[in-house]
Amino acid sequence: MRRIVFIIILLPALFTFCGPTPEEIASNAFTRAQKLYEAKQFNDTKLLLDSIIENLPGQIEYVTRSEDLLRKINTSEQEQNLIFLDSLLQAKEEELKPLMKNFRKSNEYGAKEILIHKRQKPENSYGRTFIRAHLDMDGNFYISSRYTGDYWLHHNQIKVYYNKKSATTEKVKEDGFLNRHFEDNGTKWEVVNYKDGKDNGVIDFIAANYDKSLKVQFIGKKYYYIVMEKFDKEAIRDANEISFVLKDITHIKQEIKNTKYQLSQLKPGGR
Repeated sequence: MRRIVFIIILLPALFTFCGPTPEEIASNAFTRAQKLYEAKQFNDTKLLLDSIIENLPGQIEYVTRSEDLLRKINTSEQEQNLIFLDSLLQAKEEELKPLMKNFRKSNEYGAKEILIHKRQKPENSYGRTFIRAHLDMDGNFYISSRYTGDYWLHHNQIKVYYNKKSATTEKVKEDGFLNRHFEDNGTKWEVVNYKDGKDNGVIDFIAANYDKSLKVQFIGKKYYYIVMEKFDKEAIRDANEISFVLKDITHIKQEIKNTKYQLSQLKPGGR
């Protein structure tokens, strides 16, 4: 590596002294680059090729040959990267399959496709007071507290606890969107969404203690208490785990897209 750096530094300096012609300098440097390439020292090869292109622009033959070899190296690296990403994607998709057994995809509740736990479907949860898991196919995940009753709580946060351990969400202001309420035939409905980290560790607490008898306190102008159903705890635990896998898959797919774009740019006439 020191030798390569020395050559790169030396190239521009050689023009100011008597000695090899620019063509000879370019030829010697390119020959050295070829040997490095054959030895699979690709980073050093790329450094030397870049130096030829930058410092010897008048040597068209060797600049062109350097660009061709550089393109060959970059193409090979991107192709290997694509193979790795494809295998990584397959592994993540296999990891996802068993986690999805209790979830189904749905586009019935908005423009974006979401995942719903089979026991938390709206038709199964009408009139229930519970904590719902919200998950989309990009891995974005949050929870909401849903209260149905005969009187208003005007709740804006929840506390989940067992024994002396607990976690409490941040307060969410009533705004008709993240915190909204409505009435239907005398029944009061309240929905509070804890997005952007406003769950304040409640998700992790439920996921870590899903096998415990967890109680929930709805906190507002009045209070309300429930004991979490087993399937609600499992829905939050599983959705939390799935969210990390889906985020990995989303990231890998974007990397694959970027790599394919880089490969298209490396083709002659691609730029």
